[in-house]
Amino acid sequence: MRFTFDGRPLRGEPGDTLAAALLRNGVRVVGRSVTLGRPRGVFTAGPEEPNALVRVGPDPMLAATTVELYDGLEAWSLRGKGRVDPHAVDERRCDKGYLHCDVLVVGGGPAGLAAASAAGRLGARVILVDDQPRLGGDLLNGRLLLDDAPALDWVAGLDLPGRVLTRTTAVGYYDHNYVVAVERRARGERLWHIRARRVVLATGAHERSVAFPGNDRPGVMLASAARAYANRYGVAPWRRAVVFACADSGHEAAADLAAAGVEVVEVVDPRRDGQVVTGTTGDAEGVLKGVLIGSRHVEADLLAVAGGWNPAVHLFSQSQGRARFDEELQAFVPGTSAQAERSAGGVQGPVRHPRRHRRRPRGGHGSGGTGTRRQRRRRRERVRREPDRGARAGRWRARRWRAPRGQARRGQAWRGQAGRRP
Repeated sequence: MRFTFDGRPLRGEPGDTLAAALLRNGVRVVGRSVTLGRPRGVFTAGPEEPNALVRVGPDPMLAATTVELYDGLEAWSLRGKGRVDPHAVDERRCDKGYLHCDVLVVGGGPAGLAAASAAGRLGARVILVDDQPRLGGDLLNGRLLLDDAPALDWVAGLDLPGRVLTRTTAVGYYDHNYVVAVERRARGERLWHIRARRVVLATGAHERSVAFPGNDRPGVMLASAARAYANRYGVAPWRRAVVFACADSGHEAAADLAAAGVEVVEVVDPRRDGQVVTGTTGDAEGVLKGVLIGSRHVEADLLAVAGGWNPAVHLFSQSQGRARFDEELQAFVPGTSAQAERSAGGVQGPVRHPRRHRRRPRGGHGSGGTGTRRQRRRRRERVRREPDRGARAGRWRARRWRAPRGQARRGQAWRGQAGRRP
């Protein structure tokens, strides 16, 4: 497949994203920073890409990791800001549609596929939306085996019920389980308005980076992204790699890079020996050529960074759900749901006993009081630790809600001075 980048003719493979095709052709610098003009390279393999921003046709700014390659594509690099071509003609047609279902599943990874399949077996009307062209989620990026067979064979063998919308991103979650999604099509976009009785959020998680000097050079990449390009796209243009593994996923990426023919020089795991990456060095163009591990310099053209995972709680928070901070994961995870919603898979964080994930509505029917069981337990412990504080709170509640005799009448609020907090 032929395409051009900044006027330079290049070739890619069917199924590539623009970012994968650029890496396949050895393009390391795909943009510049806004203020200082520092070189920027591909950093991720998904929609969270912060560096590889390009202009494609009439679209002023897109992430190269989300642009599907097609024959004749023309793309231009950007300096952190979109650029509008006043002479570009957009012949695409955009429209909208309305859908209703019993269960809406957002996310086509293993958890979302399992939820959609289970709901379909119970006779529910199911809609499954996923932003990728193919279903499978993280299974597309790895070499996982299920029952001694590739995990993607399990995905291909699923008989999914209802309607499946690929290349569709859920962008809004509003009251009464009203979800808005955008479907990308060759002839234009379609805005879907979906109303569901139940919503399952299987949105997964995003890998974290780690802060150190020179972590923005072309050649520094998330470990999950390097693994995805090597396994899913067959792109491994690197010779020597260093993996900064602050999480177990870094070791998985090191094994996959080695299997793809990349020499993994060193795996730096601060949990094991306390060593950390302290900086990077670059060539004349600013592209990575070495990694500083403590005071040692290791020659490498790839630094894969695995800093842990942040659950994608964006839609959950937009639905008015209350997120909670997980001390073990050091990230926010779904807490108390505000609507008829459940989260599944990687968005929940690390797997624990099911009782830890039981949710109750805050107040109202079935709550047994205000807040979740954990919140009520924390309040009781706080009162035990600070008895004077509990007494003060009790006195304030009595003053707040008890009106002096003779001044409170039915159907009329009392506005006396005693009801104010001292």
